[in-house]
Amino acid sequence: MTRYDCQTDEELLELLKNSDEEAFTELFDRHWERISMYVSRVIKCRDDAQDIVQEIFISIWRRRGDISLKSTFLAYLLKSARNLSIRYIEKNINRENFVESLSEQMQSVDLSAISALELQELEAKVDQAIAKLPAKMQQVYHLSRRENLSYKDIAAQLGIAETTVKKQVSNALKQIRSEIETLSATSFMLAFFF
Repeated sequence: MTRYDCQTDEELLELLKNSDEEAFTELFDRHWERISMYVSRVIKCRDDAQDIVQEIFISIWRRRGDISLKSTFLAYLLKSARNLSIRYIEKNINRENFVESLSEQMQSVDLSAISALELQELEAKVDQAIAKLPAKMQQVYHLSRRENLSYKDIAAQLGIAETTVKKQVSNALKQIRSEIETLSATSFMLAFFF
């Protein structure tokens, strides 16, 4: 009988490829709390963080036969957690919440790392980036992120397809992100990870 708690992550992954549920459970038990805490710290919502981590592990189970790692399993989990956290933030953020969240984080960050001036610069960059969007994209972005309307409601209001709304919001976020990438690395990290 295999002792799963003595196996390395890599050994457990090999067992998992053969649909070994106990190997999966061991990997889950080993990493669940750490990844949940990481995601919770990034998105600031424990319940949603647990949903994200559950989504990661469901994906691992579904793709168990195809998983091929270039680094450690923990690195894979952290990268997956980071990507899903960013996707969550992009989906749920609006400018007011963004600035409010950033301001809250500023209280717990050493001001030598980032100054209030940098925060103002970030706010200005976000506003500038929004102003540079094409008019229709600005309108869709505003309805989505400032008015908090669903894609369906925006599509009905503007008489366009829901997929068009989704694409417009996605493109707007990409352009805004591109604009603020010129900020210092510290400001950029705070903008998207806190």
